[in-house]
Amino acid sequence: MKIDEVRKKREFSKLPDSIIERALLLSDGDVKQARILLRKYFGVFLTNKILKGRGSSDDLLGAHMSSKKREYERFYGEIFNEDKSVGSIIDLGAGMNGFSYTYLKNILGDVNYIAVEAAGQEVEHMNNYFLNNKFSGRAIVGDLFDIDKIIALLKSEGRPRVVFLFQVVDALENLERNFSKRFILEVSNNCEKIVLTLPTESLGGRKKFAVQRKWILDFLQENFIIEKDFTENGERVLIIKK
Repeated sequence: MKIDEVRKKREFSKLPDSIIERALLLSDGDVKQARILLRKYFGVFLTNKILKGRGSSDDLLGAHMSSKKREYERFYGEIFNEDKSVGSIIDLGAGMNGFSYTYLKNILGDVNYIAVEAAGQEVEHMNNYFLNNKFSGRAIVGDLFDIDKIIALLKSEGRPRVVFLFQVVDALENLERNFSKRFILEVSNNCEKIVLTLPTESLGGRKKFAVQRKWILDFLQENFIIEKDFTENGERVLIIKK
């Protein structure tokens, strides 16, 4: 079975079937090409340190390409400094961001936090971290393209709900054109705010680029109130609400 062939690579061994099936579909059933596609969106983040889950929370945040440059105390302070009335945070495409819970707790207290991530290894490590530190957090394996399950999850959590979409829009859009717009609209109907970030430089930080993305910015301006828009450490951060 081709799904099993793709899973022989350790970094893809705990991805949901639906994600591997989509990669195979986009690759016309070619296992090698499917792995190349998955490596671009998942494997590049799954370093040996991430796969093993060893080290302090800051070590693991620093090992993940999407979170390594964030200064979390300042990052979360800028996001929540005006409004700390948060019932639940649902972090979609979380990576290892659950390991930043201690910074959230410093600002918001013992807030309910749910991380949704495709890579099962990252989910296991985050759940161990939450359990060992007795934090009000949990992580689940999920495919963001399964909108019905994502919406059901949102509806099950307490209000006010804040959704994190950190550096996931490009991946969604590259896998299915215009999906990110529909996704953001449906998510926004079931939460009070979305915190969305876009990278302003390449993963390695060697190449900077302007975050124009007129297509997504025009969409956000037409459909949402942009409560805050700032750039910090290689990310443009937009806080939006209906």
